[in-house]
Amino acid sequence: MNNQVFQQVLNALAQRRHQDEREEERRRLEVIAQCPRIGQLMDARREAVMKSVYSAFAAPAEENLAEKVAQWNADIKALLIRGGFPQDYLDPVFTCPLCEDTGYTGEGKKELCTCARALYAGLLEKESSFESQQDFAHFDLSVFPADVPVDKKGRTQREQLRVFRDYCEAFADALPHPDKKTLLFYGGSGLGKTYLLRCIHERARERDIASLCVTANQLIRTARKAMFSREQEEMDALFETELLLIDDLGTEPLIENVTVEELFNIINERQNAGLCTVISTNLSLENLQSRYTERVISRLLNRQTCQSLHFEGVDIRRL
Repeated sequence: MNNQVFQQVLNALAQRRHQDEREEERRRLEVIAQCPRIGQLMDARREAVMKSVYSAFAAPAEENLAEKVAQWNADIKALLIRGGFPQDYLDPVFTCPLCEDTGYTGEGKKELCTCARALYAGLLEKESSFESQQDFAHFDLSVFPADVPVDKKGRTQREQLRVFRDYCEAFADALPHPDKKTLLFYGGSGLGKTYLLRCIHERARERDIASLCVTANQLIRTARKAMFSREQEEMDALFETELLLIDDLGTEPLIENVTVEELFNIINERQNAGLCTVISTNLSLENLQSRYTERVISRLLNRQTCQSLHFEGVDIRRL
């Protein structure tokens, strides 16, 4: 685990709990200002409970305490409703009800909550300096040639990119449940693959979809680090985030027992879990298969779960 990033997660959770407490106090003062009787009932309930706690080891507990607390609770809820407030308005406030903003869930052995993992993934992405700056609104079709057909359907490069842009935007708007959960962009360099990948990422972030965008090189470095340190949190983020985007597949080093195996595991586990993955590569399908084996390619080209987009044309950076 990146300890510096994880400390930022803990700090963010502490700040969230502080905000929860301030909101609870604001609500309490608001309610009491409108209905002082609620404040009196809350004081009586608190005094009785604290008295019972302090005297637990010295004297028998107050008789009928549970019944009295239940009656106070019922009276408070009735007064809240009468005053126009929700009956749970004075309940504890939590941003994440699963972990109550502690970052951990489970009885006995605690596990990181999904909200903490999402925070970690977002901060890790910022730490890696791979942040999206492109979006669909600024996708400029005019930079692509519109004179010569480039694919078997007779489309020009501009026409092809218009179709691909519309498909990717629909995919991003349907997250986390698009028809096809895996997208593969393949073709030469300078054809718009990375730009569209980052457009999807930006739209996901706008819609508060937990997403992580990494280069293939960063992915393999993370896998190798986890293998030697046995700290899995960074790898868990790759396996569990709702949307994972992997850019420049094929540029990472081929490390024996790491590269192909971890790529297969990530794609396979994410597909089995119904999570969304977008991958871009400059390699052809033939080169992908020879580099990553048939096992990986069969996952990427499964027509029931995946959509592949073949980018064709000229490198616009050379125009």
